[in-house]
Amino acid sequence: MATAKRLAAPPLWPVEARLAALLPDLLVFRKPRGSEPELATAQGVLLGVHVTGFTALMDRFSLSCKLEHDMDRLAHIFSYYISDIVEHVLCFGGDILNITGNVLLALWTVEQNQLSDIITLVAKCSLEIQEKFGIYHTREGQDLQLKIGLSAGRISQVIVGDEQRQYLLVIGRDVDDVQLAQRLAQANEIVLSWNCWKLCEQYMFEVEIMREDEAVKLRDMRIIDPFDFDEHFYKCLDYLPHYRTSAGKLLCPLLYYPCPFQRLIFCTAGDILFAFLLSGILRTALELDPDSALEQTLRKHIMKNLLKKIDEGQPTEYISEFRTVTMVLVSLEFHKTAWMLHLCHLIQEAALYISTVIEKGGGQLSRIFMFETGCMFLCVFGLPGDKKPDECAHALESSFSIFSFCWENLAETKLVSISITNGPVFCGMVGAVSRHEYTVIGPKVSLVARMITAYPGLVSCDEVTYLRSMLPAYNFKKLPEKMMKNISNPGKMYEYIGHRRCIMFGRRHLATERNKNHSLLDREKELEAFQMAQKECLHQKKGQAVLYEGGKGCGKSQLLAEINFLAQKEGHRVLPLKLKKADSKQCFYAIQTLMAIFFEIDTCPAHYRQEHLHKQFSGIVEEPLHCLFNDLFFVKFPLSFKVSRMDDLARQQKIKACFFEVLEKAVRETPLIFLIDEAQYMDAASWEFLGTLLSSVPIIMVMTLTPTSTLCGQAQHFLQSPPAVLVPISKLAATSLLRMACWELGVVSIPQELQIYLLRRCFGNPLYCEVLCQDLLSKNILCFHDLQKEEVENSKWETLSASAMKSTACSISPASSDDQELYVCTIKDDVNLDTVLLPLLLKEIAVNQLDQLSPEEQSLVKCAAVIGHSFHIDLLQHLLPGWSKTKLLEVLKDLVDIHVLRWCNKGQELPAEPILVPSSVETEHTKEKTKSEADSPLRLQEELSLPQMEVLEFGVPLLREGAWELWPKAQQTALHLECACFLRDLACRCGSCHGGDFVPFHRFAICSTKSSGRTSRFCSYRDTGSILTQVITDRLQLPSPQDTFQFQTESSRSQEAFTGEYCRTEEEFLDKVNRKLAQTNPKKGMLTTKPCHCREVLKLVLSPLTQHCLVIGETTCAFYYLLESAAASLDLSDNYMAFFYLRKASSLLGQPSAFSFFKKHKVKICQFEEATFCRLQSEVCFNMGQITLAKKLARRALRLLKRSFPWTWLGVIFQTFLEKCWYSCSLSQPRNNPSEKKKKLAVLQQQVHCLSLLRQLYSLEATASSRRFACLAALMQKNSVKELPGEAQLELR
Repeated sequence: MATAKRLAAPPLWPVEARLAALLPDLLVFRKPRGSEPELATAQGVLLGVHVTGFTALMDRFSLSCKLEHDMDRLAHIFSYYISDIVEHVLCFGGDILNITGNVLLALWTVEQNQLSDIITLVAKCSLEIQEKFGIYHTREGQDLQLKIGLSAGRISQVIVGDEQRQYLLVIGRDVDDVQLAQRLAQANEIVLSWNCWKLCEQYMFEVEIMREDEAVKLRDMRIIDPFDFDEHFYKCLDYLPHYRTSAGKLLCPLLYYPCPFQRLIFCTAGDILFAFLLSGILRTALELDPDSALEQTLRKHIMKNLLKKIDEGQPTEYISEFRTVTMVLVSLEFHKTAWMLHLCHLIQEAALYISTVIEKGGGQLSRIFMFETGCMFLCVFGLPGDKKPDECAHALESSFSIFSFCWENLAETKLVSISITNGPVFCGMVGAVSRHEYTVIGPKVSLVARMITAYPGLVSCDEVTYLRSMLPAYNFKKLPEKMMKNISNPGKMYEYIGHRRCIMFGRRHLATERNKNHSLLDREKELEAFQMAQKECLHQKKGQAVLYEGGKGCGKSQLLAEINFLAQKEGHRVLPLKLKKADSKQCFYAIQTLMAIFFEIDTCPAHYRQEHLHKQFSGIVEEPLHCLFNDLFFVKFPLSFKVSRMDDLARQQKIKACFFEVLEKAVRETPLIFLIDEAQYMDAASWEFLGTLLSSVPIIMVMTLTPTSTLCGQAQHFLQSPPAVLVPISKLAATSLLRMACWELGVVSIPQELQIYLLRRCFGNPLYCEVLCQDLLSKNILCFHDLQKEEVENSKWETLSASAMKSTACSISPASSDDQELYVCTIKDDVNLDTVLLPLLLKEIAVNQLDQLSPEEQSLVKCAAVIGHSFHIDLLQHLLPGWSKTKLLEVLKDLVDIHVLRWCNKGQELPAEPILVPSSVETEHTKEKTKSEADSPLRLQEELSLPQMEVLEFGVPLLREGAWELWPKAQQTALHLECACFLRDLACRCGSCHGGDFVPFHRFAICSTKSSGRTSRFCSYRDTGSILTQVITDRLQLPSPQDTFQFQTESSRSQEAFTGEYCRTEEEFLDKVNRKLAQTNPKKGMLTTKPCHCREVLKLVLSPLTQHCLVIGETTCAFYYLLESAAASLDLSDNYMAFFYLRKASSLLGQPSAFSFFKKHKVKICQFEEATFCRLQSEVCFNMGQITLAKKLARRALRLLKRSFPWTWLGVIFQTFLEKCWYSCSLSQPRNNPSEKKKKLAVLQQQVHCLSLLRQLYSLEATASSRRFACLAALMQKNSVKELPGEAQLELR
C-alpha cells in the first residue's frame, strides 16, 4: 500500500564504503610512498575478460529510430552481464582493477612462490566464467561472447596526478601479455601468455600450444589424485589477505537464511557449494573502520561530480543518467626505447596538462589506460553537473591545445592522435554491488575509439561535433571516409586544424527571415522602443541605440527581421550583421564587416573589390590614404609616403576618422541603421568604435543580447551611455503562443491537452513552440480533420474526436481566408503526450539548466519530474530517501527563490482541511498514521519563511521534461510505481463531498476479478548501499473492498431525516434541500457549504495516477483510474476532459471487432467496468449532442448491467407491464447477503444513471413513441431507486 509503513530498509553505506566500492583493493589497502608519479612493483596474476559482440550490438542500436529506448536496453544488458562476471571474479578472490569499455581487468597479488597455485585458481575461475557466461543471447540477435586472457609475473603499479586528482595505472610486460592473449583468443576461448604457462603447474591443464604466437590455449583442467581442488581453494585463500572469510560470511554449507535485503551468490569449487551474501561482504574493503586519511586518499581517485553526489547522500541508482556528452580520446604512442620510469614521468606530465585544460572547458579526465606502446586518456564533457551550452567548441579547442602541447613538450612521443565525438550515452554505475565503476556506454564511445585507429596523428571529430560546435567551417578539413570495425555507418569525419583567420570578412545576413504570412506576435512594446529611437534620431540629429535583451529562443532574431522590414519600407538604409562566438576573438571584426557591407564589397568579386572601393572613397578619403585599408579589406593600394611614416596607432586612428567621415556624409543623404544580432560576441575594439560613433554621428543601432553572457568593459560603457536603451524582451502571452502553434501546425484549433502540453513546455518562448510543433509533426502523432465538412452525426465513438473539438470553445481565431480549407488537429488515441520525448535541441537546453543547480537541487528536481508538472511535498519527500522535512523545505526554498519552482495558488488562502487526505476511506494504516502523527507534530516549525502551501509546480520551461528523460528505465519505472502506490489511497472524493469513489462503489464492484489483498510495498530491495534498487515482485493493487467507507454517524442520521419523506417532483426535492441548508447550523451540522476540492483531487491525484500506471505498464489499474477521472470530470462539468480520459481508456481496450463474438480487449476488465465505461461514454456523447450514439451506448451499458431496455414499441408495452408489478414481486424476495450488498449498490447506481440518461435523451424528442420510451425509463429508474438504501437514494437525487 502506498502510504503504509516502509519496511526497515538498510541505511546508506558510509562514505568510505561507497568510495571503496568504486576502487580496487590495490588502492584501498596501499600505503602512500611519496610524490607522484608513484611507482611500485609486485608479483601477480592478471585476468582480462573481453566482451565481444558488444560493439556490433551498439551499432545495431545506433541504426534504430528509437535511440533512447535502445540506449536503455544496451546499458541494461551490459550492466547485468558484466555484474555477474564481476561477482564471480570476486568470489575467487580477484581484485577488479578497472572496467574499461567492454574489457574487465582483474588482479591477484601474491608472492612469487605462490604464483603457480594462484594461476590454477584463476584458470578455474576463467573456465567457470566461460561455462556460465560465455554466450549471452540477446533479443536483438547479436550474441555477446567472452574472450579471456591470462598472464602472470611482475606487475608495475603507477599513481599519476596531483593533490586534487590521481589515477592508477598498471604497466609492464605482463600487462601487455594479457592484452595480447585477449586478442589471440577467439570467442569462448581462454589463452595463457607464455610466461604464465611457464609459471603454472602444466600437468594440470589440457592445452593447445600456439607456437607462432608464443601463447597457450586452455582447454580444460585435469583433476587427478591426489590433487583436490577444494583443499586447493582453501589453500589459496591463505594467500589472499583481503578475502572475506570470517564471521561465518563464507558459508560452506549454507548455515542461515539471509535477510530480505541480501542476495545469495553460489559458487562451486570442486564438490562444495559456496554461498556468499551479496550485501557488500565479498570485500573487506567495504567494512573498514572510519579513517579520514584513507577517505581523503580515496577521494583523489574519483571524479568531482561523482564525489558531490556521494557527499550529498544520493542513492547509487539516482546517480545513473542518460544524457548527451562530448568525448575526447587522447592517444599517446611512445618510442619503444623509452625507459619505464621516464615513461611514467611523461604520462604524469601529460595527465596534469590534459586535466587542467579539460577542466577549464567544463570537462573531466575520466580515466587513463595503457596499451602496448602507449597510453590513452578518456575525457568527457557534459557529465552530470558539468553541462555547458558550447561544450563541443570547448572540446575541440581543448583537444587542439593538448595536441600541440604533446607534440612540442613530450619527448619520446612517437604519435599523438585525438578523436572527438558527441552523442547520447549512459553515464552511471556498471558492475556488482561490492565493486562497480562510473562509466559511459554508447555507440559514440565505440566510435571515438575506432577513430583513433582510422585517423592517426590528427585531431579528428565526427559530423555531429562539427555541426554543434558552431565554429567557422574554415577551421575544419573534411577527411576521407574509412571502414571501421563493427561500425556500419560512422558518418562524415573532419579534421580540426585550429583557429585560422579567414581571408574574408563576414557577410550580411540575419539569423531569421521575416514571416510574410503571419505578423509578429506580442512585440508592440519592443517595436515602440525602436520607433521612439527612430524619431529622436531623425528630429534631434543624435545617435540612438536600442539593445534588446532576452534568452535563447525568445524571438530576438525575429524582432530584428521585423525591424529590418519596417526600416527598409520607410526608405532607410539597413546594414544587418549576425555575429558568432568565434568572432569575439578577432579584433575590429564587427566594424570591418559592417563597413564592408556599407561599401558593398562583401558581395562583389575579389578582383573588382579594389576598383569598387576606390569609387566609394573618391571625394571623401584622400587617395594617399587608400592604402590604409589594404589589410582591412584585402586590397592592394600602393603604399604612400604619408602612410609609411605613420605608426600603428596613428594608422588605426586615421582609419576610424575616415570611417566617421564616410558615415557622416552617408547619413545626410539617407538614414542609416546598424542591425547586429548576438552583439554579446562583438569584440572590444568594435564596441569602443560604436560608442564613439554613437556620440558623433546621428545613426541608429539596434542590437540583441543574451543576458547570461559576460560583456567586456567597453560594452558595459556603451550600455551606460545616455543614447543607449536596454529593452528586455517579454514572454509571449498564452493566447499568442497557442495562435503561433496553430500557424505552425496549419490548423485553426488545437485540443486542450495539446494546449497544456505546449504551455507547460514553452512558458512563452516562441522557439520552443516552433520546435515542439515540428517535432509533433515529424513523429506523426497528430490527426487532422476538415472543419468545413458538413456535420453529420457520428455513429461510432472512434470518430468523435473532431466533434469533441468543435464542441469545445476555441480561443484561437482562424488566420486563413474564407475560401481556404480549415482544419483542426487531435492527438492519436495511443499517444501519451506526457511521455513524448523532447527534441534533442530542447533537451540540451533543459539539461544545461539542470546542471546549473547544486547536487541536492538536481536530485530534488529529478524526483519531482517523475511526479509531474505539479506535485505535493509529502509525495516528493517519499521519493527522496534519507531526507528530513527540514532539509526538503530548505532546498525547496532555494529553488523557489531562483524561480525554478513556484508555489501553486500563491495568492490564495489554503483550505481549512488538507486536500490530499482521504477523509472517507479509513484503513488500518490511516488509523495508525493518525495516532502516530498525533504524538509528533505533522508540520515542523522551521525557521524558513515559506508560504503555507503544500503543492508546487515547475516554473522553468522544459526542466521537468528534460530531468525526467535522464532517468534510466528501471529507476524511472520504480519511481513511478512509488508514486502510484502513494497516491492510490488518496484517489477519492474530497471531505466536503463525504468521500467515496467518483464512480459510486467502484472498488466493491470489481473485487470478484481483482485481488483484494493489500500490500504495503510492491517492491523488494537489494542492498546496494541505497534503498531503491528494486525488483518488482507484485503488481500495483487496485483499491480493495477492505478499505470500507466509514460515513460519519451524524451525517448518516442527518441523511436519514432528510430522506424520510418521499419527494414526488424535482421542485419539491430542491425546496427541501434549501430548507435544510437554511436550518442547519454550519458549525454543528453536516450539510454545510464547505468548498469542494474534488477539482484539486482530479488534478493532483487521479490524473497523475493514471499517468504513473500507464508508464509502469499497469494497464488494468490505469483503466480503473481513467474511469474515475472521467467520472470526476463530468461531475465538474468538464465534458472535454471526460472525453479525453475515456478516449485513453478506449485505446487501452484496443480496436473493437466487427463481430461481437470476436471481441477481445487488450486489458482484462470486469463486466461492471465495461458497463461503466459505456455509461460514461453515453453521458459524454449526450453533452456533445450525439443523441443516437448516446442512446446506443446507454442501452449497451444497461445490457451489461443485466437490465435490458427495449428497442420497439411492443417491447415498451411489455416492459412497462413488468415494471408496474415489480414492487409487489420485490417484497417477496429475500434480503441480499450483506457481503454482496455493496456490489449490488454499485450495479444499481449505474443502472439508475443509465435510465436517467435515457429518460433525458428520449425527452428531447416530441414524438409519441419517444414519450413512451421516456416514461418507461422513468418508471424503471424509480423502481431501481427503491432498491437502494436511504443514503444512496439521497446521493442519486
